[in-house]
Amino acid sequence: MQVKSFLLTLGLGMAAGGAAVLMMPQNSKARKTAQKAVDSMEQTVEKMVK
Repeated sequence: MQVKSFLLTLGLGMAAGGAAVLMMPQNSKARKTAQKAVDSMEQTVEKMVK
């Protein structure tokens, strides 16, 4: 049960963060930094899956 609640909280946090980033101007330094973090995480997950 604890894992399920953790994953639910994680998912809600990611959704809220994504919505906040979408409201930022595209040239914002914070948005660019967030995009770099997402790209890095995607690469890490891809390496783990392979």
